[in-house]
Amino acid sequence: MAACRALRRLQTLAAPRSSPPHAALLCTRMSSPVSRNNVAARRLHATAQHLMPAPPAAAQSYPMSHEPIQSPSNTPNFLDNKFVASQASEWIDLHDPATNNLVTRVPQSTDAELKAAVDSAEKAFRPWRETSLLHRQQIMFKYTHLIRENWDRLAASITLEQGKTFGDARGDVLRGLQVAENACGITSQMTGEVLQVAKDMETRSYREPLGIVAAICPFSE
Repeated sequence: MAACRALRRLQTLAAPRSSPPHAALLCTRMSSPVSRNNVAARRLHATAQHLMPAPPAAAQSYPMSHEPIQSPSNTPNFLDNKFVASQASEWIDLHDPATNNLVTRVPQSTDAELKAAVDSAEKAFRPWRETSLLHRQQIMFKYTHLIRENWDRLAASITLEQGKTFGDARGDVLRGLQVAENACGITSQMTGEVLQVAKDMETRSYREPLGIVAAICPFSE
């Protein structure tokens, strides 16, 4: 392009009122408009594919509105990597805040189910403790991919259970995704540290798996 502009400037100085046809052809060949058009077309196609909405069939596989659910199901427990129906005798009704329609029932799990959950976590902890950091990182990469793949489905669940608008719920999913993506940097966060506290003394810190933990997260977060 710089050579083309220089050639045009020389042509203007030499013959201000006329331009030889072969010079225009030379500039056209040097600027390669066809190549630039192909690059622009590829970028537009990539953008269009990225913004393309999900197929209608996928959108119909989960509730997308506040219409009453005809037969609300009970929420099962998750033990040993599978869903297990609870044997609880008491259940908590979960209502849609926007319509007060019943969405599901959550079990007040029994002591035996709580112990089974702890035992299941303890079983999973042993092999996880021996898993390399790079393998854990790959699992987190897959997890973030699943969040992106099911973004609207997660947002629809938040909308139904918390009464938020769909746009606000998508923002909640984004914030959760950012936390998961930050966890993908675990390889640089678990290296430990060495601090020299004196000429003949140093302090070392190591990061080790803590073990079984439990968390109760507020629905408003």
